[in-house]
Amino acid sequence: MIQVKRPGLQTTVQDAGREARALGVPTGGAADPVALRLANALVGNLPGAAALECTLVGPELHFLNDALVALCGAPFEAQLDGQPFGLGCARQVQAGQTLHLGTTPRGLRTILAVRGGLEGEAAFGSRATDLKSGFGGLAGRALERGDVLRPDLTLPALTPPRARLSPGLLTPLGPLQTLRVLPTPEATPALLRTLVGSPLRVSPQADRMGVRLDTRVEIHVDPGRVSLPNVPGAVQVPPDGRPILLLPDAGTHGGYPAPLVVARVDLPRLGQLRPGDQLHFVLVNAAQAQAALRAREAALHQAATALQWWYNRP
Repeated sequence: MIQVKRPGLQTTVQDAGREARALGVPTGGAADPVALRLANALVGNLPGAAALECTLVGPELHFLNDALVALCGAPFEAQLDGQPFGLGCARQVQAGQTLHLGTTPRGLRTILAVRGGLEGEAAFGSRATDLKSGFGGLAGRALERGDVLRPDLTLPALTPPRARLSPGLLTPLGPLQTLRVLPTPEATPALLRTLVGSPLRVSPQADRMGVRLDTRVEIHVDPGRVSLPNVPGAVQVPPDGRPILLLPDAGTHGGYPAPLVVARVDLPRLGQLRPGDQLHFVLVNAAQAQAALRAREAALHQAATALQWWYNRP
């Protein structure tokens, strides 16, 4: 078991999300799904096992049992009993030790995976925490001081590999980001001229539902426009002209025009955007987006296969 000594700014239980959009339920799940998959692979979990998603300032956790853990995502300052704790590798933690996560100089979120995954309230087939609706994880809320986290202790102990993940596998971080986008039927030449190729800046209004941009664009919203399905990565333009990039906890339908959608390969980058970061949108077609996604998936599969071989070796 793991006792929460300090909860951090916003630390939640997240997994791969839920498949209930037809019921009006957001997908949810880790805002950087690549970090979740890699962290779980490092400790021998299934890719979508529940883990902790830490935002900007991490928690302090006291381990009551031996555990195998891994950190992936933004480079949070991390110390185990006062000694540096590396990211991108699996580490053994002994009963009685305390893991302290500080803040990060770039990016916004990191994933802490524990061998066996974390228990939590399941809703619509997922333990992912939905903060707005109040379900999943720890009763639909962020960690609080005194909480106790329970991984599955019935799984056999593993000896972690000494290898560290290649930085190229992780989601790109930093104050300058280029996002590949595809136009939708609502894209007009005027909107494309404003949004594509011009520098855009992330505003302080950013959470797991969406990231608002400071840039204003001219938009005319038809008052008779019907509500249409939303997807994570959609670039909505509300009447005030300040675009919103939708993240995993965004609603499933909306009435604002969405002239662009971020290519799936770049969705993990949205979860790492922080206020002040600068964006550039680059138009791609479906074939280019699919090729980039296949290349990333091949690299992730190769890394996961290598780790699986290590854990399953005789």
